[in-house]
Amino acid sequence: MGLCSLTHQIDALNILNELQAHATAINRDGEGPCSGAVPGDVMKEPRRLKTIAERARESCITRLLEILTRLISIEEDFIKDASYGRRLLKRKDSVDLKNICLRMAVAEGGSHSDRDLRELRDCLRLIVGNLLTFVREENNLSSTETTLKLRELSNSFPDI
Repeated sequence: MGLCSLTHQIDALNILNELQAHATAINRDGEGPCSGAVPGDVMKEPRRLKTIAERARESCITRLLEILTRLISIEEDFIKDASYGRRLLKRKDSVDLKNICLRMAVAEGGSHSDRDLRELRDCLRLIVGNLLTFVREENNLSSTETTLKLRELSNSFPDI
């Protein structure tokens, strides 16, 4: 069950990375020729300025991506170092995470609402909290180091 949960988290990470890459490509200022331009022409599309809210959302999703990346790394290291059985995380939390990411990927216009970002943050917090609870119960050298990393991670969540 633990490895299956990790697989859902990695899927969610891949979805978010693709989502961010797509948003970056679309929002890149001055990219692409204007319609009707002659090939080789250096005309650029008009510059689109981002609102403060758009920039804040982009920053937030970048931070949540970093948190998910670190969470997966911490979890993989813990799995390697500990004999935890196959009961590491609740699969439902990781499935919820993946579903939130899928919903964000199909959102109109590729924009992320504050609600989506809050749900993503809260789901990640829940996963970190559940993993922290499990790791504390293990009480071995590997779990002590993992506990410190998870506490640091739980303190890095952005406000939305």
